[in-house]
Amino acid sequence: MRVSIAGAGQVGRSIARELIAGGHEVTLIERDAAAIQTDAVADAAWVRADACELASLEELGLETFDVAIAATGDDKANLVHSLLAKTEFGVPRTVARVNHPDNEWLFDHQWGVDAAVSMPRLMAALVEEAVEGQAGSTENAGW
Repeated sequence: MRVSIAGAGQVGRSIARELIAGGHEVTLIERDAAAIQTDAVADAAWVRADACELASLEELGLETFDVAIAATGDDKANLVHSLLAKTEFGVPRTVARVNHPDNEWLFDHQWGVDAAVSMPRLMAALVEEAVEGQAGSTENAGW
């Protein structure tokens, strides 16, 4: 599967490494030249471009990708990239990172987002699951 990832920070690079290990072809899109660390994900293609600019995405050939992931630290950029990927380029599947829980309501199909991933919500759910899983259990009573 061909996957583009907008945002090559720690999150984007981490996702890229996992996808490459799974046999996928990954292209990282990063606007900031200082953030481009090709050695960090050597098997990925790297493109210096603004993931929210139509011309940059046209040059990249975004329409040829199976999945577009918006993994920047900016919710606005993630929404714009997802919307462009879905509506202008017809990318079949979009995934967007939600940085601020107050913005979760925006990350839906109207904004071109097929799947929204909210780190604060995921962390809260994992903690809640861990706490509920410990109710009545004496195995880990030390924590």
